[in-house]
Amino acid sequence: MNNPSAPSPAPRFSDKTPKWKISPAGGKYYINSVAVSADGGRVVGGTFYHDYGSAESRRAPAAPPGQQTGPTPDDGRFGVYCYDAGGQLQWKDEFQGWQGVYWVALSADGARAAAGGFMSQSAPQGFARAYDAGNQGRLLLSYPTQQRVNQVALSADGTSLIAAAETLLLFRNVAARSAYEKSGEFRSASGHAFVSAAISADGNTVVYSDYGGEVGVMANVACSGYFTPMARWRVPGGTKADFCHMLDLAPDGKSFAAGGAGGLFYFFDVEKFLATQAPAHSYDTTVRGAVYGVAVAGDGSAFAGIVNHGEAGTAYYVPLANGAKGPAEPFPTLHNPNSVVLNAAHGMMVVADGHPDGHPGAFYLFDPVSRSRRWSCATGNMSWPVAIAADGSAVVGGSDDSFIYYFTP
Repeated sequence: MNNPSAPSPAPRFSDKTPKWKISPAGGKYYINSVAVSADGGRVVGGTFYHDYGSAESRRAPAAPPGQQTGPTPDDGRFGVYCYDAGGQLQWKDEFQGWQGVYWVALSADGARAAAGGFMSQSAPQGFARAYDAGNQGRLLLSYPTQQRVNQVALSADGTSLIAAAETLLLFRNVAARSAYEKSGEFRSASGHAFVSAAISADGNTVVYSDYGGEVGVMANVACSGYFTPMARWRVPGGTKADFCHMLDLAPDGKSFAAGGAGGLFYFFDVEKFLATQAPAHSYDTTVRGAVYGVAVAGDGSAFAGIVNHGEAGTAYYVPLANGAKGPAEPFPTLHNPNSVVLNAAHGMMVVADGHPDGHPGAFYLFDPVSRSRRWSCATGNMSWPVAIAADGSAVVGGSDDSFIYYFTP
């Protein structure tokens, strides 16, 4: 395995100023997830709150129903918010709930939006919602789940929607009814809930990971609305904590990256995975912890993962050429990193960092080809989500300081 030299000292901030930053709830809640359309013209974010303990992982399994009773600090009025490229609010969907919006998604064309998370302390706890993003956020789906929805994802035109909860759910946008209907559902053989899931631009390929350590690929051929399991693999480790916290699927559905345990993360060539039931490449960061965030280049030319180094961290960019893995390039961060996104077509890698709650965070834009840091921006609290518009025109982030950030790189 290729290992770079020890990470260089963490960079100083270059004080990048966002085009705009907005707190949808006036500083009251976290922004746990953001999404941006392919042209950067539409942004969606959701508000969320949970009083995390010092040892509680953001991506750990949610507490089962019935363990919480009575009013808690996690009760509030949460919402999904949509803005244009100028920061003007287009629509919002607010509701009284518990913890709120854990994940949001936006179709590449910006026409459909989705959200999932917690609604209640007792079962059904979770929810999946979908919206007509260009028509005042008209509600197209409201579906209750027994557990928290950990992730939602949409095909490029919004025809297919998936939601990862106690089961993996598939919804189809029925044009005649202007609504989504559940068409498929997949339950893990081990009974574990699903932590991460992604769908290809054409809606034909779905990848998933569950809290039992399973990583799999399923087909939704011709957007049929039905899951067909194709291949599966288990994250090495053997303990309850050894599972894939995050997946990232290339839009063409040909490759994906997966986080792992013991400081390893993985690259999968989907066609080879169907034949071998194994990843094509792994990368060992030499850090003996979980890899919480990963990314894959849209053309399958590279993958990336993030790890902690004490109170700081590193994003590792691993290039691929002709099926071979090249030497990794380390990009240091000031704080523990939480997510990473790649846009190889425009030479962009973005990282969000910060941990634990109440401590500062940051966003970084790196150029992995020139091995340089283009800018960074400090945030008032730890920052988790980040996204890049497919055309490279915008970087969007969310922070526990309650703000959505919009950058023009």
